Amino acid sequence: MDLPDNLKSVKERIENAAKRAGRHVNDVKLVAVTKGVEPGRIIEAVSAGIHTFGENYAQEFRLKKEIIDSTVSENVEWHFIGRLQRNKVKYLIGDVELIHSLDSVTVAREIEKKAAGLGIKAKVLIEVDTGEEETKGGVRKEDLEGFLAGLQEFPSVEVRGLMTMPPYFDDPERARPFFTALRELRDKLSVKYPGLRELSMGMSGDFEVAIEEGATIVRIGSAIFGPRQ
Repeated sequence: MDLPDNLKSVKERIENAAKRAGRHVNDVKLVAVTKGVEPGRIIEAVSAGIHTFGENYAQEFRLKKEIIDSTVSENVEWHFIGRLQRNKVKYLIGDVELIHSLDSVTVAREIEKKAAGLGIKAKVLIEVDTGEEETKGGVRKEDLEGFLAGLQEFPSVEVRGLMTMPPYFDDPERARPFFTALRELRDKLSVKYPGLRELSMGMSGDFEVAIEEGATIVRIGSAIFGPRQ
């Protein structure tokens, strides 16, 4: 299948998953993950109707954004979804709509500095370590409320919600408890922090289950672009 067919299939699956959960398809935002995807394929994706892309590496984002901005006339929105280091923040603030992976006060302080300097608010999600995997980033569940409280000292950092990456399973149903846990955390904390609206969870192998559990943003790469080379 080519990219337009892949995209049509993904959109149908998103719609069906939303219906099963009694939700509206417009409540779920599709972010096309472009890690390892050539700019030409991204341009093809824009032509097919995708206007929101997610990048994992700050400098790769800068390169691709420059090419896309100079090539397509449509408005394109970029999200940063990879692990974020303090020295990479300068490549993102003012140019990405949403950072999905905040998990450090040190990085938050740098985001505050850059955003305040531009006179803007930087929208972020907090990455939560629901799977307790050493190789992945994220704030531990038991530390999340304290982390949120600490971020209140950064007025230019606007926390919009939570993100997680559960362990990989061949059976997407095994990821369901991790998505449920994130939604329950969001619901509990949103009483005190009503700005926590977004749940970024679900990728190509498990996004339907994530939507059934309340995902508002799904990050899909290979199901749209095919396997990375």
